[in-house]
Amino acid sequence: MILKIYSFVCLILLYIPIFSQNNDSLVKKIDLNYKNTEEKLAFTKTDLSNPDNVVSLLLSSYEKGNVYSDVKALQQINDCVKILKQEINGKSEVKKVKYVYDYVHKQFLKVYKLQNSFSDIFTKGEYNCVSASALYAIIYTKLDIPFNVIEAPQHVYLVTYPQSFKILIETTSPEKGYYQFNDNFIHQYIKSLYNSKLISKSEYESNTANQLFDKYYFSSKGLTLPEVVSLQYSNYSIYYLEEKKYSEAIDEIKKAYYLNPYDRNKYILKSTLIFNVQNNKYEKKEQVENLALLCRFRIQNDDELSNEFLKNEFLRLTESQLINNSNYSLYDESYKIIIQEISDTVLNNEISYSYHHELARLGYLNNKDSAYELPHLRAAYNINPKNANLQGIILSYLEREVKGKNDPRDIIKLMDLYSKYFDFTNENNGFNGVKANCILELSYQSFAVNDINKGETYLKEFENLINTKKDTKANDTFIEKAYSFAAGVYYKKGNIAKARQTLKNGLIYSPDNFGLKLRLNQL
Repeated sequence: MILKIYSFVCLILLYIPIFSQNNDSLVKKIDLNYKNTEEKLAFTKTDLSNPDNVVSLLLSSYEKGNVYSDVKALQQINDCVKILKQEINGKSEVKKVKYVYDYVHKQFLKVYKLQNSFSDIFTKGEYNCVSASALYAIIYTKLDIPFNVIEAPQHVYLVTYPQSFKILIETTSPEKGYYQFNDNFIHQYIKSLYNSKLISKSEYESNTANQLFDKYYFSSKGLTLPEVVSLQYSNYSIYYLEEKKYSEAIDEIKKAYYLNPYDRNKYILKSTLIFNVQNNKYEKKEQVENLALLCRFRIQNDDELSNEFLKNEFLRLTESQLINNSNYSLYDESYKIIIQEISDTVLNNEISYSYHHELARLGYLNNKDSAYELPHLRAAYNINPKNANLQGIILSYLEREVKGKNDPRDIIKLMDLYSKYFDFTNENNGFNGVKANCILELSYQSFAVNDINKGETYLKEFENLINTKKDTKANDTFIEKAYSFAAGVYYKKGNIAKARQTLKNGLIYSPDNFGLKLRLNQL
């Protein structure tokens, strides 16, 4: 089995430690996409120490429509095992292994083929080192013959009786497929390691040849049956990569990683995901799910996947789904899928801000009502209250809402709400200027209906606002209207001094106001 993979995976596989186990799985069962109902059913079987259940998984073919019955396959395997139990009874361990090897090869394995499925053994007699090793592993398990399945960088093979006879099973060779290591081979192998300075002198002299042979020749941890199944799915992924079918490759490597979350599967998964997300326009939900899966790598502090990379991908997603296609429903769904996979506070805030800011901006441009607009404005503001562009959208949206109201009471109520949600407005001169105009209008209206106390209260509120916010300017027309009318009310009541003082107070806030000056001269 020569592992070929597309350019972004290629030769690096040979340098990844074969078993650096990762207990924090990136892939969950819900993430898996199945080729057919038989495969889905196979993944529901939880006891994978049972070789019968493993057969169901292995029979998932590379070709989607090629389904071989697990009942039929198990019947063929069990018939083989039944015969073998009778034939090897009473034989020595070495003879048992040789007999089983020869019989299984003649019974099942006809033609070696690099690109292969386990089901091909039963339909065509075709096999490779993974599928054949899986078959031998199942049969040896049923025969109670101990073994290890060993994965090398470019091959898979078995070693039977690993604690004693160490009989190597080379599944791809029908004639010389088994080999027992004799003492001469062991000594020559260890001597070559010593001469190459791969073993120190002290280690060479303080250990037996058999101890060193076990340590260095059999350094790989044996694969479990589920891990052999994982190898098959990893191969499927590589087959699809060679055909440039990247979505299918992702589906298969996810299954491989789910069954065995080790470094090589992780590397293929990450590399394929990165290639896929960078070469699509996020037009489908599955492409968004691939980006969400990449976000899980960030949870594990994968330095190759920076916050900047993931943020830029979300911006690309926004551009494609929202700006170019106005697909609001897909964009909302995409955000929910991605944000739940991000635990990093900084990245979470950056993506959430982009989402809410864009929807608020487009909501303003499309005249969305406040029930839609305000939640997005508030969410974005809570994350980044100092952003000038966002503050501009907030003020523009408020201005539009103000223009739709005639009653100054409603306007002030709305402005109080905005000042509660967006505290920067309290220091905004334009915002405070509008509020000052509304207070002056309310003062005028109160004096007009002879509610002098309320009118005076509003004038004091206006003066406190202007005196507190030094740069705030009220409209001269509103100042003249409120102070002139108040002075007129005092004049009619015979309080000339108060009328005169009221006009002087008005001139403090509008010094060049012709109307106020005229009335003061008349008095």
